[in-house]
Amino acid sequence: MSNAAEECKDEDLPANTLEHFTELEQVLLMIENIKSIEADSFEREFEQYAQVLSRYQEQPHLLDPHLEELLGKLLGKIRQQSLPSGERHAAFKYLYIISKVRTYKVLVKFMPHELSDLEFVLELLGQQDPHKFAEWETRYILLLWMSILVLNPFHMSRLDAYETASGPTTNCSLSNHVQEAKASKMERIYELIQLYVSTNDTCSSMAAYLAAKYFIRSDIKDLYLERFLDWIMEQHQADTVNVKFGQLAAVAAILKHGKREDLLPYADKLLQWIISCQYKNSSDFLKYKSYVKIIQRIGLVHLKPRIASWRYKRGTRSLATNLNQATGAGGESDAMEVSAEEGEEIVVPDAIEEVIEELLQGLRSGGNDIRWSAAKGLGRVTNRLPKDLADQVIGSVIDILNPLEPHEAWHGGCLALAELAKRGLLLPHRLEELVPLLMQALFYDEMKGYMSVGQHIRDSACYMCWAFARAYNPDDVKPFVHKISSGLLTVAVFDREVNCRRAASAAFQESVGRLGNFPFGIEISTTTDFYSVGIRLNSYLNISDYIAQFEVYREPLINHLVQRKVNHWDPAIRELTAKALHKLSLREPEYMAAVVLPQLLAKTDTIDINCRHGCVLAMGEITLALRQLEVSSDPPVAYLSNQRIVELNELVKTFLEKNFYRGMSGELMKACTTNFIKNCSLAKMQATTECLASWQKVIDSCLVTKSATIRASAVESFGELCRTYYCLESRRQENETIINDYLKGAENDLEEHIRMGYLAALGVLPAFMVQPHLPAVLDSLVRHSLTPLQAVVLAGDMGDRENIQTYRWSEARMESVRALTKVVKTVGYGEGEATFSDRENFNKALNCLLKALDEYTLDNRGDIGAWVREAAMSSLYEIVTQCPPDLLSPEQVHAVVVGFMQQAVEKIDRTRGLGGRLCCQLINHQPRIPHIREHSKLLEVFPAEANSVLWLFADHTFPLFCELLALPDYSKRVMLGLSASIGQLTESLIKYASSALFQFLRSNPTMVPRLCSEIVQIFEEHLLNERVTYPMLSFLDILIGSGTVESVLHDETHPFAEDIYRLLNLEVKGYKKLYKTASSISAFCQLLQVPRLSRRILSKLAVFLGLQHVHVRKTAATKLYEALALHGDVTEVPEDNMDEILTLLSETDWTMPLVEVRPLRNQLCQLMGIKAPVSAAQQQQAASADK
Repeated sequence: MSNAAEECKDEDLPANTLEHFTELEQVLLMIENIKSIEADSFEREFEQYAQVLSRYQEQPHLLDPHLEELLGKLLGKIRQQSLPSGERHAAFKYLYIISKVRTYKVLVKFMPHELSDLEFVLELLGQQDPHKFAEWETRYILLLWMSILVLNPFHMSRLDAYETASGPTTNCSLSNHVQEAKASKMERIYELIQLYVSTNDTCSSMAAYLAAKYFIRSDIKDLYLERFLDWIMEQHQADTVNVKFGQLAAVAAILKHGKREDLLPYADKLLQWIISCQYKNSSDFLKYKSYVKIIQRIGLVHLKPRIASWRYKRGTRSLATNLNQATGAGGESDAMEVSAEEGEEIVVPDAIEEVIEELLQGLRSGGNDIRWSAAKGLGRVTNRLPKDLADQVIGSVIDILNPLEPHEAWHGGCLALAELAKRGLLLPHRLEELVPLLMQALFYDEMKGYMSVGQHIRDSACYMCWAFARAYNPDDVKPFVHKISSGLLTVAVFDREVNCRRAASAAFQESVGRLGNFPFGIEISTTTDFYSVGIRLNSYLNISDYIAQFEVYREPLINHLVQRKVNHWDPAIRELTAKALHKLSLREPEYMAAVVLPQLLAKTDTIDINCRHGCVLAMGEITLALRQLEVSSDPPVAYLSNQRIVELNELVKTFLEKNFYRGMSGELMKACTTNFIKNCSLAKMQATTECLASWQKVIDSCLVTKSATIRASAVESFGELCRTYYCLESRRQENETIINDYLKGAENDLEEHIRMGYLAALGVLPAFMVQPHLPAVLDSLVRHSLTPLQAVVLAGDMGDRENIQTYRWSEARMESVRALTKVVKTVGYGEGEATFSDRENFNKALNCLLKALDEYTLDNRGDIGAWVREAAMSSLYEIVTQCPPDLLSPEQVHAVVVGFMQQAVEKIDRTRGLGGRLCCQLINHQPRIPHIREHSKLLEVFPAEANSVLWLFADHTFPLFCELLALPDYSKRVMLGLSASIGQLTESLIKYASSALFQFLRSNPTMVPRLCSEIVQIFEEHLLNERVTYPMLSFLDILIGSGTVESVLHDETHPFAEDIYRLLNLEVKGYKKLYKTASSISAFCQLLQVPRLSRRILSKLAVFLGLQHVHVRKTAATKLYEALALHGDVTEVPEDNMDEILTLLSETDWTMPLVEVRPLRNQLCQLMGIKAPVSAAQQQQAASADK
């Protein structure tokens, strides 16, 4: 067996499974170098140590071979008398992490237990302050250590070197050191336990564990056990509000670890005490949990330890044996029921009835842990009862599973039954009563207000099935195999919650292995594994279809979907249910047509909107599946009867008559009806004129709804409806009316979503409908793909002016761009005027899309024009790669390529990624796109495989596109995009874009003058266009400051510096815009390094120093100080005055009123040797004075 396990270990274990403790040396080194908890580096080193050990939280056994060494190192440090207290506390913290990973129950076995350690630990515990929270790990580990030390075999009184007092010492007011020295070790340990079980922190649980080990000693129990229990009872009777949970845990632990004969004298007293405390009525689950634990353990103390002779004995439990047996054959059954008790009669104390009643109440508790504890306690107690009494207990548990009980009771009941089955206490005759209840629990899902309850019940029902599989012989379960297997598989594939699907899958696999009589168990269990059922979509659509190939499971799966999932509260489940029924219809068409469809049609009259929504979705999918089978079958088979077709035709009309499409529920009905229309259209189901009119009416109302999902569904269904039913010649007039209505609707300038719906609908019109109206449709789509201003420029006349608010409707323009592309694709490039082989139509569409690349609309959502630009890029790529090459002019191809390149270096990652990818694909497209300039050089720059570049990452894309600056045909538009990226606010983007540009400029110094001229052209063309000039100001600051254009700046024959100065002046003229003015200061200061401009720059900055805006004055002073410090030697500023100028700039408070600032500014001008600026008002006064 072990060899086989070793062979398959590598394949079967998860990829992240660890094989041994690899960091041993690292951990030992960390322990060796422990710092005091007061040290600055302690927290970082401790966190690193905890992180290393936490990796083994799921495989803690890997630490076992090294625990002795690790503990030896840490305890060696702790035992050092000279060790500072800070380092000792640190060592205890390190020790606690090992305890947390490996659990204290394992760690305690490795702790040293020499008698010499007892005094040391006792002394150390006595020195601790329970109120110092930072040192709680020290107290925790010391209490754990003490729990092994008190198990020494010597009488505790012998450990004292002096005689103890004749009676046990009690607490008294004296607290001097002499008193403490005379207390015996027994008394000191007792007092420490009393202290720490009352602390209500993590240490209290460890003190409870120590109490259990200490008070059950034969030499301690007579002296201290009763005294300790009386003390706790007295504490809790005095105060039942501020409960010390450690004290309750101590009682529970003593009852667990103590001997029955030692505890029996106190059992009745404890029972009366705990019941009188009334902790079960409290909302505090911790109290109730301790209450249940104590109650059940008192019950176990009352009953002698025994295994019920009447219990069900399964016999062989070997999995291998079961699998080797023939399916369904039980072999010789060792199962038996012992009808009468053998041996002595069991005496059941009266207290047991009260214990069982309390445990049954615990099954109904609101706390999950409490129900678990009560279920386990009930199983343990019932195991020691005689058959008749146990049968009554089981009957009481089964009675809990009734519709009147709350969901908590169902959960507790399922857990209790599973525990009873595990112990063989549920005899086979009970199965007939239990299996129907089990089926109810497996599908329990009830709405409670706005939430659903039942997930935990379904999970526990799967646990019940798992327990049944392990408890019973195959022959006993045989009559119920079909119900249980179908129920488990239904939950495994159709439950909403992943934990329930996985629980059902595990229970099914266990049943297949243990019982061996589940139909097709092996085949199904290998498919419904832990991982495959983890994804809901896969479970619903793939695994369910696989299981449905086995006829025995087909109808249960379908019935479950129709009865329970079609009306499920979660819309996502209802949608998945419809898709699953589509697949199952292909497996069982007769049943679907004859049984399921009538049921669904009947349910559409309900007032339950969830049910109605699910039924309509399901009917659409089933109809489509049945029609597909009818079309593909040979000889033809008719699954849909004429009556059924008539009913489906009348459905939407009935909904309209009943006003089901109004209000909040109407939104759901619109969504499912559009899906139904689409499926019926795809199915090419016979439809009457009235039916088509009702369908069209619903679609029309859906196109103008605010919900984007409903609009998209309506558009899709409208396209299918047109292709299937509107192609008849007799419908020409109706078709024309629809198109005219939609064209009119697209002109709506009051609500954006209305326009979006109509434009999208125009985009899906089939060729036979759109071609007669192509000019009107094309004009409408082109006009609505552009901003009002762009549309006017493109059309060349003003036309009807739109509502000014529509310039913000970028989503509508994006929808129009997509619709335009669909129309081009639908109509195609065939012969005739009403196609896109007509150059006029083609140019109109292509020029519109090129214009759409220039949309940069902004609103409170940011750059919403990016949606339009992205849609335009995708559309251009699609048209350019699919149209006949002779339609493309060189100018259009070039405009497309440079448009993509510009978008590929702009600031939005998503847009940049799309532009880069499409540009690369366009250049490498086969067959080659004609008229691409410098095509061979572009092929050298861009890789043949577009996916080899991470287009969303700036550090991957900018170096590629900066190489295009070497090509004059493309450099200007690339530089325009780069200026937008380098001049904006995202630090990482600025870093990668600027480094790529500067690297290129340094590598190609001969191209710098040309690129500088292009920058000037860009600035001049976009002057006062703030979208371009705002980032341009920052871009110029970074570019000139980088030193890469220094040669051009100092070249007196090149007008770059003068042009930039002139354009900056024009851009900030009037100083109205604070942000723009402040941003320009940095660019002006960079130009200070050009000697021929320095006087003009200083004069300009002097103006800024005297402006009204405080922010501008402060920025100007700071930047001028930096510029003069760097470039002062090349300016015409007198060198003797430089220090005074810098001092004046740095020490002046430029936030002072203008009256005080301007004289200082004028003083600066005098020092710099320039004329002080004079305002226009002052100039006029001076002129009038001269006259």
